[in-house]
Amino acid sequence: MLRKGKSRSLTMITAATVMLAAGSPAQADEITWNATHTFSIVDVQGDFEGTTVAQDVSILCGYPDLNSPACPTDDDQPQVFTDKEGITLYPVDSAFGYYVEDYVGAAEKVRGDGFWTEGFAGNVYANGELVGLRVSNAPTDEFKVRFPEGTWCRGLGGNTVKCSTEHYSVLEHVLTCHEQVPYFYAEDPLAGIQRPLRDPATGEILLGEDGEPLTCADAQLDNMLFVKSGGVISDVLLADVWPLPANESTVLDDIAVSGDYAVTFKDDGKALYRWGTIVKRPNDMRMYAKLDLPDEWKANPEVAYPVLSAKLIVHHLITNNPNDQLRPEDMENESATGRTPVYNVLGDYRQSTSDCYEGDGDFIPSGTLYRNGVDFRDGINDPLPISADLVDDLGDYSGMTNAWYTTIQRDPFEPTDPDDPGATGPRWRLKANKFGQDIPGLEIPTIECSPVPFTHDALKYPVGEFTEVVINLLDWDGPDGPLNTSQGWINATANIQNILADGAVIDENGNGVTINGLPMSTDFDLAVYIKGDQKPTTIFDAELVIVYEGEGGGGVEPPVDNLDLGIASLRVPSKVKLLQNKKLRIEVSNFATVPAGGTLTLQGFQGGIALDGATFSAAVPTLLAGETRAYTFVWQASPTGQVDWIATVTAAGDNNDLNDTAAATTIVK
Repeated sequence: MLRKGKSRSLTMITAATVMLAAGSPAQADEITWNATHTFSIVDVQGDFEGTTVAQDVSILCGYPDLNSPACPTDDDQPQVFTDKEGITLYPVDSAFGYYVEDYVGAAEKVRGDGFWTEGFAGNVYANGELVGLRVSNAPTDEFKVRFPEGTWCRGLGGNTVKCSTEHYSVLEHVLTCHEQVPYFYAEDPLAGIQRPLRDPATGEILLGEDGEPLTCADAQLDNMLFVKSGGVISDVLLADVWPLPANESTVLDDIAVSGDYAVTFKDDGKALYRWGTIVKRPNDMRMYAKLDLPDEWKANPEVAYPVLSAKLIVHHLITNNPNDQLRPEDMENESATGRTPVYNVLGDYRQSTSDCYEGDGDFIPSGTLYRNGVDFRDGINDPLPISADLVDDLGDYSGMTNAWYTTIQRDPFEPTDPDDPGATGPRWRLKANKFGQDIPGLEIPTIECSPVPFTHDALKYPVGEFTEVVINLLDWDGPDGPLNTSQGWINATANIQNILADGAVIDENGNGVTINGLPMSTDFDLAVYIKGDQKPTTIFDAELVIVYEGEGGGGVEPPVDNLDLGIASLRVPSKVKLLQNKKLRIEVSNFATVPAGGTLTLQGFQGGIALDGATFSAAVPTLLAGETRAYTFVWQASPTGQVDWIATVTAAGDNNDLNDTAAATTIVK
């Protein structure tokens, strides 16, 4: 059900901009647009082609109102049932799950296999009126693997605990007292001195067979990672070939293993550290909603109407899983972090400002290092710089500690500053009871930094309670967010969601289906993922509130033939040892409105003289408007001293030379 023009009392709509009617201006130049979608069973998706129950009723079985197929009568097959609140739920057949095989991996399910085993869905009514959608996931499938290739650890009795993270410092804190980024166990974090190991009875420092004191340095993890191929660990070092192709399903290939942990890479390019013995593959329940956008945007696609504010408000019951996603226009947003820890900056260090606890219960007093700015890498068994705690987006040393990622002084569902409309907003998730990420199983307390564990009456987000989540659709890192003008809303090729991955089907007008199975249209397209929770939950409605400059408000027409191919990023190592092989990364983007191709070059200089062995080039094939392509070159570091890099992209007819070059520097020791 779609209701345009229904204005809700919200703080982001001021008295001066209260909408009189959808699409009509409340001020001379500002228009407030409002559209609402009530979720129902016809929104449930079945496959990666974008099919919903509205197009194919066979996604469900046993639903009489739509004449869907009868459910199989086998005793082991899911059946229609009524939950304890009297809501009838129908089995779902979808491709959003996996077939699994122990010690091998998982393969995506095929819809139409004759089994409705991926979850349940049913409409929710109040006083005879549709008010939302009830969903329940099928049990999560899992397969066993050898240590340390799993993402979960299994204990006796079948209990499991998460054993994977995107951050090396978190992995290390779980498995050993050695700290690549010293902060907690270290004898002197600022000097990088590892803690001595002491006899628990006497307190005396233990000595090794060589008579030298034992310290946490002796407990450093094995960071020599070898790539598996065909199920066999090869002699190929991950250091020589990373990143590997994205892999979250198989343990036969595209996984690197050491004596202590394993590494795979995710779809977004991030490394995932693993040290478990099983892998879980949940069955997703995915819903698609389309909300109307202003008619003048669609009637004038060449005009970029400035968007002044944009909020998505979703009403639902608090879930039991912190990974239930909201994906506007199929976009994920790592910049929307929720409220993060408070800290003081002291040079290259960040220090906490109050006493708190980490998710594992460790007490961390005020002054604990959230960032240790000293680079303690010495080249001997160093971990690869493949996670955000070790290197930042530019490839420079990051030095973020485990405390930064696991302190409970945070809330993923609150903005950084409630009084600042430009502050970092909540994560693009449905509200859940738990922190998620590197504090996966811990529920969020009402009183922040309370000692762990918490009592039930101290929980901030009780499962099953009605709630409202409000996300800021303009909350992006930097001023040029993908939805800052109308063009990013009505044409999927003008925003940054994952439409250009292999297999995506999007036409030049931005219509089609993304690789994730979300239909794209000239209206606002929203995906909702509910993952792996068998306990039924309800999602009621989604409301879109946009304030933009409309008729007479300065829509900006881009030049018809604006051709602009530019360097989006240049990443080189800031420091490197002589003769080491290092990767140099460049991203080239089409910043304009017409397709363009050209040539990319990267040249290293020392003292203004071009260096032998430091010249690289590549052809840039035709990129669509907004498309970005990444290039990687391997350089053997030489000679010692400072190497200055200049990256240049050229394209015939390019009328903007301000972004054609980028510079960076490497120190060779």
